[in-house]
Amino acid sequence: MESPEAVAHFEAGVAAYEADNLPLAYQEFLAAARAGHADSQFNVALMYERGIGVEKNEKQAVVWYGKAAAQGNMAAQYNLGVLYENGRGTAVDFSKANAWYRKASVQGDALAIGNLGMLYVRGQGVTENKVAGVALLLVSATMDPSPENHAKRNISATRGLTAEMIAEAQALAGELSSAENLLVPLDSYLKKAANGAEKK
Repeated sequence: MESPEAVAHFEAGVAAYEADNLPLAYQEFLAAARAGHADSQFNVALMYERGIGVEKNEKQAVVWYGKAAAQGNMAAQYNLGVLYENGRGTAVDFSKANAWYRKASVQGDALAIGNLGMLYVRGQGVTENKVAGVALLLVSATMDPSPENHAKRNISATRGLTAEMIAEAQALAGELSSAENLLVPLDSYLKKAANGAEKK
């Protein structure tokens, strides 16, 4: 339960931001963030990441995204995954990027689903599986066809795909799209693939 005081600081932060008083917006969001307000924690992290109203500090961005992400803030989970994947404000950690992208993916973040797909295409922090990776990219591209989403471009750039692999990826993408939690069919597919690889 968010305290009325935290909500008041958050609302004051929004008002200051809209009035272009960025240092005041930062102070108000920080007060709310310290009181556990998840959206304010996200805002503080974003301000640190981009140097808005406060000096840029990606280490602090990781800290505050972490707090918001732990409370289930989808955008924070995605952004934290990006920072871990690219080693910004922290060491590169593909397994942590994978974990945060998975959490955001379950909540329906199309960009997180696409980035998760790329980890599987490249085998970063996970066992490489191009079929699973392309399936995730297909889901991402369908959910968000905007130019900001590079999923379609990343599918075309994926090398070594046979017609059979593409067909398998399309079938898996259909399963992922219709599942209540796309990680269930994804993990089931990956488990079968791992078992198949062990038997070879």
